[in-house]
Amino acid sequence: MALQHQKLSSFVLTENMDMSRHSSLSTGGRAEYYAEPRSIQDTIHVVEIAYKKGLPITVIGSGTHVLVADDGIPGLVISTAGMKGMSIKGDLIITAPGETLDNLINVAIEHNLIGLEEIAGIPGTIAGAVSVNAVANGRSISDVFFYADYLTANGEIHRRPCFHDYFKKQKSAFKNGEIMISIALRLIPSRKTAEARERKENYVEKMFIPPCRRFSGEIFRDTPFMSAAEAIKKAGLTGKNGRGAEFSEYQPNSIFTYPGCSSGEVYNLIREAEVTVKEKLGIDLERSITLLGNFTD
Repeated sequence: MALQHQKLSSFVLTENMDMSRHSSLSTGGRAEYYAEPRSIQDTIHVVEIAYKKGLPITVIGSGTHVLVADDGIPGLVISTAGMKGMSIKGDLIITAPGETLDNLINVAIEHNLIGLEEIAGIPGTIAGAVSVNAVANGRSISDVFFYADYLTANGEIHRRPCFHDYFKKQKSAFKNGEIMISIALRLIPSRKTAEARERKENYVEKMFIPPCRRFSGEIFRDTPFMSAAEAIKKAGLTGKNGRGAEFSEYQPNSIFTYPGCSSGEVYNLIREAEVTVKEKLGIDLERSITLLGNFTD
């Protein structure tokens, strides 16, 4: 399959892509093939090629909520981070999957639409947030989700509407290989934009991550007994070594990595947290981060 650097419309299908360049943790091996389409038509095109070639498809956003195995990812990785654009229709904001949450919230407030401020500060794209039903400060994406149009692995377009029984807390309504191409959120019309902007900035500060660091999104889902961040902190797992990987003292449910760190080290830290929290607190942690490729204990 001679696919290396094959030009497809406005993007390139690349062979042997270094996935550490596409992960906020800056770890991981290589993808067999990688594409970052800019439009729906380009996405359909590359999915059709993968389908004809029998390549398994892995979908990512901006890479803030994934851990790529050091051995890499077989098949085709499609990133939706390059798909941009938004439109407003009444109380709906319709967005391409690659828009960042920060930009989306700012545009909504500029158009007198509120209701997303609580999730300000979560890194990554709107598709990434929808894919895990991101939760912050008592608000989840499913609270404002109206519909999403998505591609299946054989190139068909479908729409998933806002039936909330699709979502569970911090769990997705979308299967692996389904590619969101357009997302609609129903927000609240309001003239109180100054207050909304202040709320947004307060939540950004609350979710502060120090600059110039390699970091993950949230590693674990919150438990019925306490937040995952509180459990990790109580178990004494934050800021342990200053090398390799460590749980953040600022955001205990996120991991920072240092230069030279491998995904295997990150995975071992995740496993250590699961074992330690179970032993010290009697709590089973459930992973929120997505593991891509093969990991072994």
